[in-house]
Amino acid sequence: MARGKTSLRGAFTLADGKWQKLPEWAAWFSDVGYWAAGLRDESSSSVVALSVPTRDYLAVMLAYGVVNQASQAEVLSAESEQNFEQAKGLSAGTCVRVIPVKGPGQGRRVYTGVFGGAFKNHHGRVYELAGSKGPGRRPGPVSWFPADDYRLQALRWPDLPEDYADRHRFSEALEVPVGAEKLLAGQLSDFYRRCSLHSVVIGVMNTVLAEAQVVVGAPGGSGIALQDLLRLRTVRSPGSHYRSAVLPSRGDPEKYRDMVRSRQPAVAVLDGATTVRRWLGAGLAGVTVAVVERTSPTALAAVDELYGNRGRSIADLSVPRDLSSRIPAGVELLAWKGKGMAR
Repeated sequence: MARGKTSLRGAFTLADGKWQKLPEWAAWFSDVGYWAAGLRDESSSSVVALSVPTRDYLAVMLAYGVVNQASQAEVLSAESEQNFEQAKGLSAGTCVRVIPVKGPGQGRRVYTGVFGGAFKNHHGRVYELAGSKGPGRRPGPVSWFPADDYRLQALRWPDLPEDYADRHRFSEALEVPVGAEKLLAGQLSDFYRRCSLHSVVIGVMNTVLAEAQVVVGAPGGSGIALQDLLRLRTVRSPGSHYRSAVLPSRGDPEKYRDMVRSRQPAVAVLDGATTVRRWLGAGLAGVTVAVVERTSPTALAAVDELYGNRGRSIADLSVPRDLSSRIPAGVELLAWKGKGMAR
């Protein structure tokens, strides 16, 4: 396991208004997500297959582990911030995030909207951020951001100008949420200012989003919803920067394949047997974590898909002792390395 790793072992969760010890199996699944993210290899693909008696909120625990590992990466998979001269080359109508670069106390919010341009006018060098134009609509109101005080990030998940129609902009807090420092091991001030995708969860969207509201807290820390750590968003969530995205299990994998791959997430979590059967071949990320609940009517078909994939693999992967010695009762774990994602 990586140096500096935090863990949910010993953490607590809020249930029915009372703090309870987080089940050991839940902490174990977060550790599996952490390990899976570390398997990412540009020259190959890997599959981590989990057979479970019931799924509960496994997907968000796995995604938490992925995000925790990503928070420690030396180079984040994120859009670089563009200065004024670089931003002049952006096309008007690009969806952007405007980030303050001043010190503490001089701007604690980020803004997202449609880029109008980078201009020199009587106010000096400024960025223009506006609501979008739509059929039969006038442009929304314009905001000016001093270029010396802000940088831009282009948003492509897949933020579209029409998502901002008739809106001025979205504003979000830049601060690191209270309690996150006990649950994420990286440099959080840098991690939270960036807009990057680390995990993709494919499943029943309403279920996954609801389970992301689970509140956890490390010993000596404050309680925080997993949503604040994952920044889980749907495809159409304008104004929301992200760590993770949730896709509908009933969707068409071909519709999302290129879009997801272009954002280079570390891990795709396939939540449930039906999802595994439908999405395993999509290869959305360098590492796929496939969760099959044995009570599902499609469990056997999903297992057949997994064994077929394993049969085409290069080699099985060894599970770290820290994980293999703590496998919860009723859970089975296999992992293997494939030949790389088809392009």
